[in-house]
Amino acid sequence: MTVGDRLAQMLAESGVDRVFGVPGGQTLPLYEGIRKSGGAISHVLMRDERSAGFAADAYARLTGKVGVCDATVGPGATNLLSPLAEAHCSSIPMLAIISDIPRSWEHRRLRGNASQAMEQLEMFKPVSKWQVTLSEPASLENVLDQALRVAVSGRPGPVVLAVPDDVGDMDIQWQRRVRPSAVFPRHRSAPDPAQVQAARQALAQAQKPVLLVGGGVHTSGAGQEVAQLARLMGAPVVTTITGKGVMAETDPQVFGVTGSMGSPKANEVVAQADLVFFIACKAGQLATFGYDRPAPGVATIHLDIDPEEIGRNFPDSIALVCDARLGLADLLAALGSDRFAYEWNLDALRQDCRQWYDQITLRPQVPGEPLKAQAVTRLIDEAMEPGDLAVCDASLPSGWAAVYLRLKEAGRSYLAPRGLAGLGWGAPAAIGAALARPQAKRVFLFAGDGGYAFSMQELEVMVRLNLPVVTCLFNNNILGWIKHVQKARYGDNHISTDFNHIDFATVAQGFGARGYKVNSLDELRDALGKERQPQGPAIIDMNTDQWETPVLRNASGKA
Repeated sequence: MTVGDRLAQMLAESGVDRVFGVPGGQTLPLYEGIRKSGGAISHVLMRDERSAGFAADAYARLTGKVGVCDATVGPGATNLLSPLAEAHCSSIPMLAIISDIPRSWEHRRLRGNASQAMEQLEMFKPVSKWQVTLSEPASLENVLDQALRVAVSGRPGPVVLAVPDDVGDMDIQWQRRVRPSAVFPRHRSAPDPAQVQAARQALAQAQKPVLLVGGGVHTSGAGQEVAQLARLMGAPVVTTITGKGVMAETDPQVFGVTGSMGSPKANEVVAQADLVFFIACKAGQLATFGYDRPAPGVATIHLDIDPEEIGRNFPDSIALVCDARLGLADLLAALGSDRFAYEWNLDALRQDCRQWYDQITLRPQVPGEPLKAQAVTRLIDEAMEPGDLAVCDASLPSGWAAVYLRLKEAGRSYLAPRGLAGLGWGAPAAIGAALARPQAKRVFLFAGDGGYAFSMQELEVMVRLNLPVVTCLFNNNILGWIKHVQKARYGDNHISTDFNHIDFATVAQGFGARGYKVNSLDELRDALGKERQPQGPAIIDMNTDQWETPVLRNASGKA
């Protein structure tokens, strides 16, 4: 048995069933091991290593298992920087397996004296939790076990395993000493009981508390505990973009996504609160409206697995350092039969929210003018059914879906790249999502024309694998966010934001997918109706207004 054979076998034993990547000559021992696995583990050939990383990221988010990707030495490895950076900032456990030059050529590494060689592990230090080279075949089991342990323990994140060219094909004698696991969270921690009591007292003293829930609740699987706490308190719930769906957004206590790319009504709820309970989120820039909400003097409780995040932006927070599920369970036990009489009028808030939503999404279309993204997203929302998934590319499509999609079921059915927010994440992530949830009826991909062009080659993968990905393309021929900020800062002086028009519907047909050109809401309804039971992928190319934006505060600081 070779190192490549055993590596593939151990991945399968740990629970990994898919690897995403692009082959290189030096990574072929792993591919041969996957081929020999008899279907225990499969390989998904992507068109770009960046896409392999993004697909593995989405796969991890929906399966609760480490996402695995591979790349060859040098140019393949450098393409993994963006995916690993997104995963690192979003706390997504991943294993990147890269090849390396033979061990005896170490003195030839600098500046590519050995073909494709570079100091690649150093490059990964800022974007991963651990980087390691498998220098001896005998250490494979322990090294892989440690890599997976690091990826799934504490605050999850990516790790990088480099396998030198001469090691992958070496024979290995092994005894099963460890049983690595790719499932997360691996270990759960409970909060300090004294801090639980402090949180209980703060909740009892508050008049208008709000629960602000982040993506860590999905990672922990703590949705039921959040719902129980919300019911017990009778308080409103808002989420970050990645926390979207922790409770059904049709629930009368849920008021949507908050922050600078969220609902103005959700932000009003936070602005009225006298206590904000951050649950499994890092209280970062977007979710807190540039760190301005909650305002100074408003009490905060912060529950997070990472103690370094608590107090980082809101120094006086009551700290619950713990896994979200265990921490909320302990808090619920402490609250016991406590009863709360808060000053919220949830019915009035809900009515106000509905009126705003209808007002902004039901504006009549002016004949001949581009579509409004708000109206477009409402139609897609009405077309979505239980079991459908929503995947967003970075930039404005994340905001359109975050604000105007109303998830009708609790659970992780919405994905967006908010860790690094790099364009091009959406299409490969849709592939990872479709493979992670094969029972899903459709994967709706929300993308702009600028971002989609970063990874549109992955449409071939969707066609090859017959994946039901329906891409809803907001096509306005510009880099929207950038042009909007340029206008805010420099008036009408725009540079390098406008593209020639691309007919993506025709492009889709060239890939073997279905394509629809949409210029009216009726045409959109018709296209969505035809894609109720998709066989393979489709693109709905929508002509949308270039000046509409979901951003409530742009980079100039203006609200």
